Amino acid sequence: MTARQFLTVREFCDRFAVSRSTYYRLVANGDLVPVHIGRAVRVRATDANNWADSLANDN
Repeated sequence: MTARQFLTVREFCDRFAVSRSTYYRLVANGDLVPVHIGRAVRVRATDANNWADSLANDN
């Protein structure tokens, strides 16, 4: 099974155990760039994983 290229906001929040407020703060700060596909908002899985990896590098 192949990994998904895009995550919904809910999938992102569930996968990384963050709230929707945190997601929107990450977008506002430029840490995540949302992708609009029609009316849907998605996050590139690679961007989400890079963000998570950057957390480990902050310590």
